[in-house]
Amino acid sequence: MLAGMLSTASTVIPRGWDAAQILVFKDSLLLTRFRLAQLSADDYARQLTQALSEQDIELARSLLNLADEQGVSLAPEFHQQVAAQETWRATTVRNSADIWQGMSTGRADSGLGLAAATISDFTLFGDVRDVILQSLAWPDHDPVLLALAGTGLGLTVMTVASGGTAAPVKVGLSLVKVARKSGRLSKSLGRQLTRITKNAIDPKAVSEVGARFSKLELKTLNRVQLDELASASKRLVSSTASKQLLKSGRGVRRIAKNSSSKGALDALHHADSVQELSRLAKLSDSLKGSFRASLRLLPDLGKSIYKLTSTLIALLLWLGGGLLWLGTAAWYSLRVLVWLLMGLWRLF
Repeated sequence: MLAGMLSTASTVIPRGWDAAQILVFKDSLLLTRFRLAQLSADDYARQLTQALSEQDIELARSLLNLADEQGVSLAPEFHQQVAAQETWRATTVRNSADIWQGMSTGRADSGLGLAAATISDFTLFGDVRDVILQSLAWPDHDPVLLALAGTGLGLTVMTVASGGTAAPVKVGLSLVKVARKSGRLSKSLGRQLTRITKNAIDPKAVSEVGARFSKLELKTLNRVQLDELASASKRLVSSTASKQLLKSGRGVRRIAKNSSSKGALDALHHADSVQELSRLAKLSDSLKGSFRASLRLLPDLGKSIYKLTSTLIALLLWLGGGLLWLGTAAWYSLRVLVWLLMGLWRLF
């Protein structure tokens, strides 16, 4: 039995220690690594095949890199197919199609398509257009889009007036808006944002922004006019709702910076709440280029450990196994100590 214990120590003790850290400190990164370690080469192969069929080469490359990091061996054919798709000609043809799709339909299926779909959001016209369209649809408007456009309008004015310092958060809000328009925003997160923004719009401020914008002439635009437009924009959405949207925008921007714009859209598609989005943003700091692959393999990556029943059971079993090993080791150690003391007693 002692030999069996010694042979399992290198597995049971580290796993038990990891389980204790995950359960006590709620370490999301350690939890992710624990779950990734349970996946097989077949899990990677399935997702790689799907990514290649979708022509999502960025995701395929992320999966290959993550497999290398995890020490998972994959068929050479996958590496060859991804390398072939990354050639100059294949990339040029694919990117040209993505840009056209982004400009003509607003869908964002690639980084360049996303850039084409959101470029108008970095001008005054993009957000004002959405404010006007949604205000015309009142009361059948989309409160999320209207609140995003209103908050984004204020940031756009700040970006122009400040020389770009507000641009990073604006990028995040634009990505949320694209996800909402293209149906990539998860239903649960969409419902939460709807609850946050439903009663947060000021109809009078909507009319005022539209009136002010109609009088603007970009050729003669000055700082005073920008400040007046920014002031009106701030009244569009309540401060409470605006803070929530800005928090989400910062998280989305953080994910996009650490992985890619498509990684940010993936997060918006899988996160069921603002809290899960924040958790994913924090994870992206460590996962970087492996973020998209990790999220594809573990779609519930942003969830708390206490919502992952099977993983929670596995962790409790490893923790129990570790405690049992330590208890048994302590018992054996005590027996050895007693035996030694009795031997010494007989000698003296």
